[in-house]
Amino acid sequence: MGLVAKYGVPGTTTSRIATMCGVSEATLYRHFATRNDILVATLDLVYERIFKLIHAADQESALERLRAIGRFHSAILSSEIEGFVYPLFEFVAAPPELGLREPLAEHQRAAIRTLATIVDEGKDQGVVRSEVDSEQVAWELVGVYWAQDIAYLMGLTEFAAAGRGQETLERILDSISTTGSSKGLTI
Repeated sequence: MGLVAKYGVPGTTTSRIATMCGVSEATLYRHFATRNDILVATLDLVYERIFKLIHAADQESALERLRAIGRFHSAILSSEIEGFVYPLFEFVAAPPELGLREPLAEHQRAAIRTLATIVDEGKDQGVVRSEVDSEQVAWELVGVYWAQDIAYLMGLTEFAAAGRGQETLERILDSISTTGSSKGLTI
């Protein structure tokens, strides 16, 4: 992940990977058939960290779980622990001919499904309005997270300092809540 963050996907060569791991390139190929397989394994690790963040929220209320995920995400950005943002966006920007779009898209679909499931749980708990489109809400939440990530990558620390992402998250959650004012985003 560190090499992808530093050199981008095209610059993450098997030579650099082998050097970083302290092995020969031949050793790499004993474990992976292709460089692409190594990159997909790295992408898997990026999303493993993203899902770790999602599953770290263990509140009973689905709305509180979604709030906690947002707080965890903001905390990771501000502390730079876990470090998945740079590699994630390097994968997003990777040239299509590398063949990484489908694995990336499948991981993102899984993240959307996971967030939508939490929204559905909120409906079952009676804290989320039943007519809410759970997948739409999941995409909106991801939009907030990605806006925070882009601001972080651009060095726009004032975005995080002003709590813009958290404020947007609260508007979304208020708009879907059975007790909220529904003055947030249209769902």
